[in-house]
Amino acid sequence: MVGQEFSYSVRRHPDGETVTATLIGEWDAVSDGSLVDAVNAILDEEGYHNVIIDAAALTFCDSSCLGQLVGLHRRTGDRQGWLRVVAPPFAVRRPMELTGLDQVIQITEH
Repeated sequence: MVGQEFSYSVRRHPDGETVTATLIGEWDAVSDGSLVDAVNAILDEEGYHNVIIDAAALTFCDSSCLGQLVGLHRRTGDRQGWLRVVAPPFAVRRPMELTGLDQVIQITEH
């Protein structure tokens, strides 16, 4: 059975500080790094410093995506901002819990 292809959209909030990335499908090593590149470009070029990852529609997350989350967490922290993962399903939340990433990156339900 083939999973849902990974896709995303990025939305800038009018506050000029926060970006929301909405992720869909399977985020894994096969997925290209364009999500992180897109978010980093907004942080670097437009001065945003907070990132919300809307994970509600993710169906899978492997160690490579966890690494990308760590990178985004560091990047936002370097800018005195934050990274938040919203509404992750069990398949995403569980790897974060097993690795202790849930103790570093805030996870919320809304």
